[in-house]
Amino acid sequence: MASEQPKESVPTDPAIASSSTPAAEGAEDPAQPSKKGAKKAEAKAKKETEKARKAAEREAAAAAQASSAAEDHAKDNYGEYSPSKKISTPYVRLEEIGESHIGKAIKLRAWIQNSRSQGAKMVFVELREEGNWTVQGVVAASPEGTPVSKQMVNWIKGVKLESFVSLEAVVQRPLEPVKSCKVSNFELHLTKVYLVAPAPEMLGLGLAAASRAVGNLDDAAQNEGVESLSITEGTPNAALSVHLNNPAMHKRAPVSQAIADIRIAVEDYFCEYLRAQRFKKFHPPSLIGAASEGGANVFKMPYFEKEAFLAQSPQFYKQFEIAGGRKRVYCVGPVFRAENSNTPRHMTEFIGLDLEMEIEEHYHEVMHMLEGVLLHIFKSLAKNQREEIELVRSVYPSEEFLLPEEGKEVRLTFAEGQALLRTEGPPEFANVTDDEDMSTPQEKALGALIRKKYNSDFYVLDKFPVDARPFYAMPDPENPKVTNAYDFMMRGQEILSGGQRLHLPAELEAHIRFKGLDPNQPGIKEYVDVFKSVGVPPHGGGGIGLDRVVAWYLNLPSVQLVCDYPRTPKRLSP
Repeated sequence: MASEQPKESVPTDPAIASSSTPAAEGAEDPAQPSKKGAKKAEAKAKKETEKARKAAEREAAAAAQASSAAEDHAKDNYGEYSPSKKISTPYVRLEEIGESHIGKAIKLRAWIQNSRSQGAKMVFVELREEGNWTVQGVVAASPEGTPVSKQMVNWIKGVKLESFVSLEAVVQRPLEPVKSCKVSNFELHLTKVYLVAPAPEMLGLGLAAASRAVGNLDDAAQNEGVESLSITEGTPNAALSVHLNNPAMHKRAPVSQAIADIRIAVEDYFCEYLRAQRFKKFHPPSLIGAASEGGANVFKMPYFEKEAFLAQSPQFYKQFEIAGGRKRVYCVGPVFRAENSNTPRHMTEFIGLDLEMEIEEHYHEVMHMLEGVLLHIFKSLAKNQREEIELVRSVYPSEEFLLPEEGKEVRLTFAEGQALLRTEGPPEFANVTDDEDMSTPQEKALGALIRKKYNSDFYVLDKFPVDARPFYAMPDPENPKVTNAYDFMMRGQEILSGGQRLHLPAELEAHIRFKGLDPNQPGIKEYVDVFKSVGVPPHGGGGIGLDRVVAWYLNLPSVQLVCDYPRTPKRLSP
């Protein structure tokens, strides 16, 4: 009988047994993910895909924006000026802008006075053409980037204040008047801006400071640091030295230009009035061969192999014109005084307004002529320069300059003025005498008394003592202690000196000796010889200090604020 084959052994490892055992029907395979997990994975994958798509879109938009920025469609509408960058629209001055210009393009050349950003796409600029003529400019980027792009706006933000630009703009009406600008009912929407002359990073004197009243009046304050500033109600005021050492910015200030315009108007009215009175103009020399009035206050200089002097006044030459047959003459020109006077009312060089005329009957003919020309000046200023006067008063407040009523001009003798000081003036002037010259404090005190008593800031003091007048002044025939000479005063300060001159050579020589001078000394001898050479009629005149007239009319703190380029013992530049 055949033997049975042995059976294979069954493995006993549970893991192996499990893997080899078929799963029961309906049971999940643990090696495969669940349906819930699969859904989560699918949602996560979709989210990552969407995130990547948006990132790609952002990158594409940024690339497009960068590409658009690189193209800058307004690049030709701004930048540094060059001959190729021309503006063909008509030039219109700010004072000419009117309703007819709204919506039209104009050309303007101006300084950027102020700048204010409003976001990345807009900037406001204040543009100043001349004086206080200002207008608001608007620079706004358009979506298309033309005519103004964001790059153009950003460039204009970086232009330094007081830079000079040439621009094209469309005139529009603002939503409301721009109170900070003189042209308040219109604004300019800039489309082209070219930088003609850039300003430096730092200005020696800013326009705001230049437009305020000066602080320290001492021109010796040359170190322009904190010591050169004064504080007025929290606002720093630059010293006079800072103003004068920065002439360009000092002159850009509207108040400085207003003063300069008033100054020239005074000169024009002086000439206008005298021409109408049959006066003839002439030009005296400034270089002379000897001290013109025999005094020590004269500038000397080498003149080839000789010595020359700067004329202290045109006095001799006015009289030479009368001796030469002219009835009435006038001149306008520089006068030089070598006086070491460092006061707000003195300069070593100033402009003199001078006249001389023949006297028919009495020297008051000359005095009344001088009154007439000054009253013409004052009345013309009040009528024609009102805007400039008010601008100056907004910086340097002052009361209206009072004039006497017509036919009631204020004329006092020197002795009457002194008597008024003794009786009604401050106690320190209770003992002033009639034969001594007036000091500056006396003059100012008398001016205040006359304003109160006669309601006038303008008056005449006549019959000055002989010791207070030069050798050519005619003594009063009835009282040789006084002269036929006068001073004209404004707000208690002298602006004119004049009178009748000695015209007979013997009397002239005698009076020269009386004054302690030699009629044969150089300069004086040539003067006397003219009167010996011909018969010269009686005559008289006066000399007016232009800068003092303007300074005292506006009640400014210093004549140096009036003069274009003042010269004093401490200043020879600019």
